Amino acid sequence: MLKTLVTGLVRPGLLCISLAALPAYADTAYPKILVYGDSLSAAYGIPKQQGWAALLQKKIHTQNYRYTVINASISGETTSGGSTRINSTLAKTKPEIVILALGSNDGLRGLPIAEMKNNLHQIITACKKQGAKVLIVGMKMPPNYGTQYTGAFYQSFNALSRQHNAPLVPFMLENIATNPERMQKDGLHPNAEGQAILLENIWPKLQLLLKR
Repeated sequence: MLKTLVTGLVRPGLLCISLAALPAYADTAYPKILVYGDSLSAAYGIPKQQGWAALLQKKIHTQNYRYTVINASISGETTSGGSTRINSTLAKTKPEIVILALGSNDGLRGLPIAEMKNNLHQIITACKKQGAKVLIVGMKMPPNYGTQYTGAFYQSFNALSRQHNAPLVPFMLENIATNPERMQKDGLHPNAEGQAILLENIWPKLQLLLKR
């Protein structure tokens, strides 16, 4: 990701759980997939329908799976905030699968990695307690954060994947973050083209959890 990312993902946002705005083919009686992330998953700066979560719902339909995608991502969210609201979100949405894409803002703020890892552990544990499968989506920090911090940050997602026997997408913005043509003008968030690539990064691991 670009060096200027330091301020880009910490802007305030609103909880985005919208059943009314779902496509007609997104039957609310279907099992739920909960997207639980920050601005990278909340379609920051672009129309919601161009965000990867909305594109996921369309892909699920075209692939003949029967799931409803609920996007509970909040711009600026940290793992601490995610940990605080996970139980209430699970109670409202009752997901079968949770795509956990938090941690970016912890890293950009230089928060302790042990604290981030513990928060993510609590979120995963809460999801599993409710019977939901979890797909962990990993991130990387820019090199200017130092090799020790960036290395430990990246490895924390791998460690959680092993600990919870949960599938892992190693890097959410693979083939996106270093390509200006796939980023918005702010250099911080994926544009519509980048969002489509983001979904391509997530889909192979998610598909392993889906059932027809």
